[in-house]
Amino acid sequence: MAEVDGMPPTSSITTPSISEGDLAVSNPPPDRVMVLSYKEEQKKTLDPRFFLAGGASAAVSHGITTPIDVVKTRMQTDSSLGDISPADAALKIVEEEGPNALTVGLGPTVIGYGIEGALKFGVYESLKPVLLSFFGSSSQAYLTSAVCAGALASVILCPMEETRIRLVTDPNFGNGLVDGLPKLLREEGVLAPFERGIAPMLSKQVPYTMGKQVSFDLFASMLYGVLTGLAFLPQKGIALEVEVGAAFLASLVACLASHPGDVLLTATYKSDNGSSAAGFGTTIKNLYDEGGPLAFFRGLNARFLHVGCIITFQLIIYDQLKQALGLAASGS
Repeated sequence: MAEVDGMPPTSSITTPSISEGDLAVSNPPPDRVMVLSYKEEQKKTLDPRFFLAGGASAAVSHGITTPIDVVKTRMQTDSSLGDISPADAALKIVEEEGPNALTVGLGPTVIGYGIEGALKFGVYESLKPVLLSFFGSSSQAYLTSAVCAGALASVILCPMEETRIRLVTDPNFGNGLVDGLPKLLREEGVLAPFERGIAPMLSKQVPYTMGKQVSFDLFASMLYGVLTGLAFLPQKGIALEVEVGAAFLASLVACLASHPGDVLLTATYKSDNGSSAAGFGTTIKNLYDEGGPLAFFRGLNARFLHVGCIITFQLIIYDQLKQALGLAASGS
């Protein structure tokens, strides 16, 4: 998107493409440029259809990957699963507890991440033009917008994520969201999930959002620069390939950047080792004492699979939903 100083009558902007499913990023092929007035651009950015499409795609993509998330969480909290492959861990869980064990936490996952996805799309897109005019730099505007969107998502996710983790790690905690969340709030208070969970949630969501959004922009620009220089490739057919490739690469960056926070979040909410009653600093110390620096990367292989699947599914679902809602296809 062209930089905006003040409020000029027109600005040359590029059509959005997609990242992990949480926002739209401006990096289309160079032959696809539109000229919109500032008000039209702002209206497009504030379009509520981005909230709807983002929320739906996030809910569906996180929901269908719940079994992978269950395996990842169990590998982080069960020492008997920590040193084996995700496939072997999944088989062991099914053999010992049945196939339904892989769908535990589906309710809070769908609802929590549905709200989170809607907010990340909408907040990120709403803040970009405001911060772009303030900073005068697209990189600073995108980075700050991603931080704000990730921080807001952290607040929304706290009670849902604690409920999910407690359901996965403690079979006796509840049967699902309907009884699990009320039990959590009744036993520990409405503010408890935020008091102990906001710090680890921020340590996961902010690096995750920053790494995903900013690296997607970078990778998309690089791929477009390379592929548009190849004369034998049809230029109008590379948008989807670039978006999927850039999103996958961004998922690796986001996963690495946020995994220590993901492990800390699980340790904070885990009920059987006392971590849930400890402070954020104490939880970090306990994890380090258990396994050193590598303890913060437990279950990383399962999370690579989990995040990679989420990104791929969200790209496809989000793009289809946008078109169904009357928005332009990504890169079109």
